[in-house]
Amino acid sequence: MCDDDVICILSTYLRLPYQPPPGQYTVVASFYLLSTSIRPKIISIATGTKCLPISRYPSKGEALHDSHAEVLARRGAIRWFLLEVLRCSLEDSGRYESPWIEQRLNGRFKLKEGVQVCLYISTPPCGDASMRILALGQDEEMASLKNSSVFAPLGENVASRGRDNYGRLGVLRTKPGRADSPPTMCMACSDKIALWNVLGFQGALATRFIEPLYLSSIVIGEVPLGVQDIVKEDCDRALWRRLGSVEDWPPGYRIYVPTIVFTSQPFVHSRTVIEATRPSDGSCNEALCWVADTSAHEFLINGLKRGVAPKHRFREKSRPSLSRMAMLHLYHQILAAQGLQPLNSSCTYHEVKMSMIDYQMAKEKLIGKDGAFSGWVRSGAKWQGFDLDQNIDSLKTRSDS
Repeated sequence: MCDDDVICILSTYLRLPYQPPPGQYTVVASFYLLSTSIRPKIISIATGTKCLPISRYPSKGEALHDSHAEVLARRGAIRWFLLEVLRCSLEDSGRYESPWIEQRLNGRFKLKEGVQVCLYISTPPCGDASMRILALGQDEEMASLKNSSVFAPLGENVASRGRDNYGRLGVLRTKPGRADSPPTMCMACSDKIALWNVLGFQGALATRFIEPLYLSSIVIGEVPLGVQDIVKEDCDRALWRRLGSVEDWPPGYRIYVPTIVFTSQPFVHSRTVIEATRPSDGSCNEALCWVADTSAHEFLINGLKRGVAPKHRFREKSRPSLSRMAMLHLYHQILAAQGLQPLNSSCTYHEVKMSMIDYQMAKEKLIGKDGAFSGWVRSGAKWQGFDLDQNIDSLKTRSDS
């Protein structure tokens, strides 16, 4: 059945007015909903393979740090769920009843009975889940270089850089994979998906309105039949086994084990398909973001909307709909629709996130000093100290929690 879902996703992608430049490849990812009572629904589609170097991180939440397809698709899914909550909350919506979510007595929404969330990725996620399939594709000289013992052993609570020493399995890794690229603080997609399998993919902000949302299955493309057992083993390790056996999580949180499924459906702009006909010119610098039930799609480059001049990046119409600033405004809009206390004008994005106590407790159990992911690289308050008006509190951004 997953092939049918993937065909539908790829057909929707092809209807969008986008394709990478000739000879360039990309990765596509999509979140979609399954139900026992209604037809599947695709809620987000994204492409992308890039992330910003630390030197270019935005201070006012106006640009995206990480533009890998899985990360953008996840942010698109969060936006769709928040918009669905808003549709259910507006008084003039004619008492809209979502076929996908329902409100509990505590005021928060949850998935309706029989509804599942799935993730499709056109290739195994970067990081721990793809180390061995990556090694299988290298020639002996390159494999020896990348897995050389000249790389110093990892210290305690430290993440590995990119693809260095890919014989070391089970460790956290930062993006990008190329050693000659500027460093970032973005964790590999394998690490982020593993985090979602504990905290839910909805993130801290949406936790105010939605109970933790977990992936029921992850569908992966571009894995030859002969190595699917290896990749399945690697995905199980990377996405949940290495999380350990911690139990006393805050209410509503747990280690969730998604089903790993493979699809034989090719993605027309994948590296495999491109290189089957010609040498590739590398990965595409642009990213595509599409969210269901919204009026438009967006193209991003360097974390910003394509074509936006640097001097206009702080304008409301210029910022990406998946940016932190845009998400904070949507959060504020839902508060108003539900008749809840609005955000204080000086309340920062970081403060809103930290106010989700149970979420932060669960996160700390995972990435804190004694957690399975204690080497997690935290970006912290420095890039989250902005408020709704894009003011920055310099005192609040000095902490790095």
